[in-house]
Amino acid sequence: MTLRGVLLCDGPSDMALAAVVEKLCFELGEPVVVTAIDPLVIQGRSVADRFAWLDHNESHFDLAFVHRDAEGSAPTLRRDEIVSVKPISTQVVPVVPVRMTEAWLILDEGAIRQVAGRPNGQKPLGLPKATRAESVADPKSLLRHALESAAEPNGRRKAARLRRDFGLHRKILLERLEPSGPVSQLESFQQLRADLAAVLGTAPSHG
Repeated sequence: MTLRGVLLCDGPSDMALAAVVEKLCFELGEPVVVTAIDPLVIQGRSVADRFAWLDHNESHFDLAFVHRDAEGSAPTLRRDEIVSVKPISTQVVPVVPVRMTEAWLILDEGAIRQVAGRPNGQKPLGLPKATRAESVADPKSLLRHALESAAEPNGRRKAARLRRDFGLHRKILLERLEPSGPVSQLESFQQLRADLAAVLGTAPSHG
């Protein structure tokens, strides 16, 4: 039987993480249909506020995926924050990118060029290696610059339209993010995979 999950995320722009989680569940051998809850319908931004809303509005779900960007905090603190306030009866999986969700999108040069509309472009994008991606101070700005460089816009109007469409391009990149792709090299994504595998009962046996 297909399980049902809900995604409680930091902001509306992160709702596309539901597609990432679904693909990761499928790779782990347990199909899960994940519904992203629009944060704008929840009063309050804390993890406790999200669980309170979920308790009152959603009764039929098997897993709760809770997204919190690590930002300036240690990812272990974010994960502990999520797990410590979880309802006892709910299986919870923390989704904690370091430093923010954009760090998961700045490694796949091919995907960025595809979304920018120039898949065969050659202009350098200034993307980091996997060992540096999670220490980039502002991955959102880096992703924005990479998309603009990849698109190679001619004229102010095209450049302005490209900046306006950043949210859409970011959403597409998230929806297309492949768990087995470059993001799999990042420690925060490896942690998500391990947490999810443990919850689904598919963690590899050692011994």
